[in-house]
Amino acid sequence: MFNIVKKRTYFYIFSSLLVVLSIVSIFTWKLNLGIDFRGGSVIEISAPGLANNSEKIKEAASASGIEIDSIRNSGSDKVILRSRNLSAQEHDDLIANLKNTVDPSITEDNYQTIGPVVSRDLTNKAIWSVVIATIAIILYIAFAFRKVPKPASSWRFGITAVVALLHDLIVTTGFVSVVGHFYKFMQVDSLFITALLTIMGFSVHDTIVVFDRLRENLIRHPNNNLETLANDSILQTISRSINTSLTTILVLVTLFVIGGESIGHFVLILIAGITFGTYSSIFIATMLLVSWSKSAKAKAVK
Repeated sequence: MFNIVKKRTYFYIFSSLLVVLSIVSIFTWKLNLGIDFRGGSVIEISAPGLANNSEKIKEAASASGIEIDSIRNSGSDKVILRSRNLSAQEHDDLIANLKNTVDPSITEDNYQTIGPVVSRDLTNKAIWSVVIATIAIILYIAFAFRKVPKPASSWRFGITAVVALLHDLIVTTGFVSVVGHFYKFMQVDSLFITALLTIMGFSVHDTIVVFDRLRENLIRHPNNNLETLANDSILQTISRSINTSLTTILVLVTLFVIGGESIGHFVLILIAGITFGTYSSIFIATMLLVSWSKSAKAKAVK
């Protein structure tokens, strides 16, 4: 039987490299922040078949001296434009130019400016949402695995699961930084936070599947060492984890291809995050649990 757990040092090195490269990318290339986080203007316009004129809209905006950050379709007749903060004159010139060069029947349904205070508030809420979700996951896993046989600890299950989650979030954010550096469509907006929270849920679900099998094996084979049981648990669940992730990724790839620009960056983040999450649930979370338990046991013997 192939011993995956015995090779855990290689997975630690690979993951450490991913995390370091991600952090370097985040601090060097930074994140391509959308107006949700840096402030800007949102204009909602409509006209028959307007969603098919994205390129003309960009050209009209460029002629007005305005760079459009993103164009999102809402149905076939409505388009949502996002840009930097516009002055009243710039706003009026843009609408006039759109009517003259794209479609004279264009009507403006909504216009709003997101200031730095709102952006800062959203940033704080995003950070707190991730922090609260992380704490909730630790508490839930610790409670769910409270009856795990000794010397295993339910708190170790919870904390190692969260360490694997942090690995997923950092590497996914690094991926967003790299793609955003080369492709402007990859912006960090409210959908980015939604994607991270979704990835957290998906990743911890995969991790719990492995942990639950490990708990069962600890109960059935109390005399076996933890490393052997952890390896058996991974091998018993690996096909399920990979198959579940592959079917999800296939759906997401389809959405990325035919779903349009409005959700493209969101779907791509999910694809990357679920891939990293599946990897960490198999090759990181359980490995960390084994390493921590062996280290605690060695200290207890001394």
